[in-house]
Amino acid sequence: MTLERLIEPALPPLAWLFQTLPGGRGRLLHGLAVWAHDEGFLEGCLGAEPDADPAQATNVFGSALSRGSKAWHFVTPSHTLESLYFYRHGDGWSVSNSLALLAAHHGIEPPWDPTYGAKFASICLGIEKYEKTLWRTTEGEMIRVAYDNVVLTFSGEFRLVPKALPPSFRTFDEYVHHLRDSLQLAFGHAAATARDVAYTPVTTCSSGYDSACAAALAARVGCREGVTLRLSREGQPDSGRAVGELLGLSMSEVDRPTSVEGNFAEVSDFFATGMGGEDYAFKGFAPHVCGRILLSGFHGGRIWSPKKPPDPAIARGDLSGSSLQEFRLWTNFIHIPVPMIGARRHPDIAAISRSPEMAPYRLDNDYDKPIARRIVEEAGVPRSYFGQHKRAASMPLFLGSRLLGPANRRECEAAVPKPMVGAAKYSWGRASWEVRCHAYVLLNTFGKRIPRRWRLQRALVGEWRVFEHSSPWAALEFLAGLRVVRRRYRDVLNARSRVMGTPVSAAW
Repeated sequence: MTLERLIEPALPPLAWLFQTLPGGRGRLLHGLAVWAHDEGFLEGCLGAEPDADPAQATNVFGSALSRGSKAWHFVTPSHTLESLYFYRHGDGWSVSNSLALLAAHHGIEPPWDPTYGAKFASICLGIEKYEKTLWRTTEGEMIRVAYDNVVLTFSGEFRLVPKALPPSFRTFDEYVHHLRDSLQLAFGHAAATARDVAYTPVTTCSSGYDSACAAALAARVGCREGVTLRLSREGQPDSGRAVGELLGLSMSEVDRPTSVEGNFAEVSDFFATGMGGEDYAFKGFAPHVCGRILLSGFHGGRIWSPKKPPDPAIARGDLSGSSLQEFRLWTNFIHIPVPMIGARRHPDIAAISRSPEMAPYRLDNDYDKPIARRIVEEAGVPRSYFGQHKRAASMPLFLGSRLLGPANRRECEAAVPKPMVGAAKYSWGRASWEVRCHAYVLLNTFGKRIPRRWRLQRALVGEWRVFEHSSPWAALEFLAGLRVVRRRYRDVLNARSRVMGTPVSAAW
């Protein structure tokens, strides 16, 4: 046996940790819902036939591993909302879909770095420009990889391998057929009889374009349930119940939290990803998504807008949807952000949006997505039911501590060493970030008549979508969240070591 496998029921069902061993062998510790065999595993599902090779698949919703003749082949999700983490250390490599699990297993204490938020947020720049190295210490190097697959040779060589490209799209029908076919294959793959755990679909649906479009596509290929938030971040109605019911979905409405409820542990799963924690807004979805495939509209704002410059590298405008990874593993659901399907063909999709065949569906206003509009309207939803106003659902916890509340702020600060707290709250870096942030907002609000205002804003903050996450306080939230979740994983590993009578690092 080249892959030693140990199932740990106390782990999150979809979490896994792999460690290289001499002679081309490996060890895998995993939760109950990871579909494993002697030569690899799959966590999630493929938008492909049941016997497809994950390393050759275009649509991977989760992660996978297969053993080759000379290397291990790691497969990342086919979107940029999640990453895999590779830890190079003295004994070889360890890899996981959970940064906190990796840190717990190796007892890793990440060094203080006030730029963690910016490092993680750099994924907004696309798969060619983001920062891969999170930190280096004398003990090892932590690398994160998004979208590209990874070959890890038995001799320890690390190499990125591009995923297979989706087909090109010339017409609206070709693109929509690809979306539907991919979803139908994913639903079938997730419910395959050979699996120990099967998943059924549920879709998000709001009053906007993106998740309504995802719901319309899902309903056509067998999804029968939807979930929606009642209110937006602005406190305005954002429920997609009416849209979902017209699509034939049984809808559940969930209240959106307006601040962090309970204690700091309630939000730690979201902070531990390093992605700012804004998706805590969706924590109430947990009872509705456990054991399901969750379809969402993340990235629709870029991919379906005719005004956004096409970018096959999957550059994004923000990190919405990116802090769900730990929450997903613990809650046990597969995530399919529908607009990410075929996103490497963004130039084709943008050309379709601007084509003559889409003219009846273009509104030529500030909130216009003709492809999404046509998909939803052709599914039987009148134009007046959706896409009337742009709403936001996320909670920008990364912008400061206001949404945490005093008690949670104290718990956050108590989770890390005191010098880190001082660096996050009282340093020149924090003051500089505050000043530049406020100056940017003021220019955005009151400086619209200033010639070439954008040049001044760029000089102040660089890329805003990265800068807004670059406060030292965001780094503190990440490290605090990581420590809390790491402790939870550590308790699982310690329990296993007590049963086996060996230290944690040698217990599997």
